[in-house]
Amino acid sequence: MFGYAPKQLTLRQSLLAAISTMLVWGLEYYDIILFASLAPILEMYFFPSKVAIVSAIETWGAFATTYFVRPIGAIIFGWIGDVRGRRLATISDAALVGLATLAIGLLPTYYTAGVLAPILLYLMRILQGIGLGGEAGGGASWALELTPRNIRPYINGVMYSGLSWAVFLTSFVTLSAKSAMHQAFNVYGWRILFITGAIPALIALIIRLWGSESLEWVEQVRSRGVVKVPLGVVLSRYWVPFIALILINLGLTIYYYGGSGYWAYVMPKIIAPKLQLPANKAYTWALILGMYGGIGAVIGELLSGFLIRALGIRRSFIAPSTLLLVLSPFIVYLAFTLNPLSIYASLLMGILFGLTAAPQTLYFTSIFPTEVRWSAVAFGWNLNASIGPLSTMAIVLLLETAPSSPMLLAIYGSVVMMIGALLVILGSLIRTREY
Repeated sequence: MFGYAPKQLTLRQSLLAAISTMLVWGLEYYDIILFASLAPILEMYFFPSKVAIVSAIETWGAFATTYFVRPIGAIIFGWIGDVRGRRLATISDAALVGLATLAIGLLPTYYTAGVLAPILLYLMRILQGIGLGGEAGGGASWALELTPRNIRPYINGVMYSGLSWAVFLTSFVTLSAKSAMHQAFNVYGWRILFITGAIPALIALIIRLWGSESLEWVEQVRSRGVVKVPLGVVLSRYWVPFIALILINLGLTIYYYGGSGYWAYVMPKIIAPKLQLPANKAYTWALILGMYGGIGAVIGELLSGFLIRALGIRRSFIAPSTLLLVLSPFIVYLAFTLNPLSIYASLLMGILFGLTAAPQTLYFTSIFPTEVRWSAVAFGWNLNASIGPLSTMAIVLLLETAPSSPMLLAIYGSVVMMIGALLVILGSLIRTREY
């Protein structure tokens, strides 16, 4: 039943585990930015329709499908991780995510395969979502269990930074590819971005094939056995920490999805027409801000371990999220008006978001016992992931109804972000036992 488990934890093992989780998990945000950036191209090749709104609904439905099935992936891989072993779960979900992402880049289009093309795209998106449902939160459990407790805050920051590296790299690669390839980008360049996006997951898969089983999980199984229905135990016995997880993670999720995560879609489509700005310039500026926000978040995440050591795990949420709550309207105003200062504002927002977001994996894996940890963290995380993108719809509706005033657009455009920051603060105030 057990894979190889080390007799003692080492820095090498923990770094390899953290890097592999960083690579696979980074595909979550890579997919967000990539799909938002390529939506018009995917719409043209997979969902052509004489009715524009039909094509848009079908296109974004493919995006949403990935998120709706993620709780299913969390349940499946949560059971595998808690009952059959962490290593088996990490290998399986990395393989599924990598292969599904690769397949999207190789799919035939509607013009060569007819209705089969969008069906295959939806199927690959479903498989990708199930795999991410196992990885998000769950991979962190395995990686941190392989890490000595005294360095977990710092290794956690390295691991979590994969999400923000993905934001930076996707924005950078998309800008570079569009600039270098021009018209060819619309023909086959989009395929290259999906195909290369699968490479990190495949690298992570290789690392995990040679990786170790969690010593903590092995010792727990040998001493106390396994829980047959771990998620049932979580919801019946550990509902207080589960609520804390939901509030903190949901707050961060809707902050991102209701804010800078969709500036590449919102700014050219809604903000540019309302403020009479060039749509192409607004789109390019949104990608540039995504780059700076991503690198800022990486900085915040790598520094988060020091903040945790200085303030304690729960207080490390409160300080930066309070600043996000206060500063969001000003940052959004600078972004929407294409003000050059928005580069620095986006960098600052990224740093604060990274400082707030990174501690959650360390915190969540510490408030649930080993026998149900994977199921608890993965299910809560991915339940929020299926809800969070709805905040994008909320922000789109808000901005569509907002007056054509830069200040009012900034207020409307920051409401969801402020609600998200407030949820993080509320969740961090809940006292929970740590294991």
